[in-house]
Amino acid sequence: MMSHQQPDIAAYVAALDTALHALPADERNDIVQEARTHLEASAQAGRLEATLAAFGMPQAYAVQFLDEHEAAPARATPAVWTAAGSVAGSFVLALLAAAFVTVAIIDIMVPAFGIWVNPASGAVYFGHAGLSTRAEELAGAWLSLASFLAAGAMAFLSFVSARAGVREVRRYWSAKSGRLGTGQAY
Repeated sequence: MMSHQQPDIAAYVAALDTALHALPADERNDIVQEARTHLEASAQAGRLEATLAAFGMPQAYAVQFLDEHEAAPARATPAVWTAAGSVAGSFVLALLAAAFVTVAIIDIMVPAFGIWVNPASGAVYFGHAGLSTRAEELAGAWLSLASFLAAGAMAFLSFVSARAGVREVRRYWSAKSGRLGTGQAY
């Protein structure tokens, strides 16, 4: 059933890909792949002709994405702020990771360092046991392990945030160079 419909799908997505040539490759590939997936699902359900009719001609279907892309330059400036926020967030998370590593190392090197509770008053404090003779340690050896795990989590989040910032900067420069190359004002 679907084998004779495959050429229809292939021809449609090829024409759509050609019609979307003005878009960046990653954006164009996403749109084409989504259309292909939708058309293949429709073919399996026996509704390919209806879906093709709803999509319309590939060039007409592409217009909505091209129009959306043309409106995108107005969004380029906020992308800079998104990138700056990602980089700043990455820096803060990296500092937190360093602080957690520092706590873990100090806890290993100085056993009297930790999270303590005074049973008489219920006061909880972080630091050296010498502050109160009646204090009991809450975390024990788990403080080092928890600190290393938290440091790893913060380092991972810092990496993810930095990567998002770099991605936004690349999109910004790609959009800017694309507008400059087409003669559009920035």
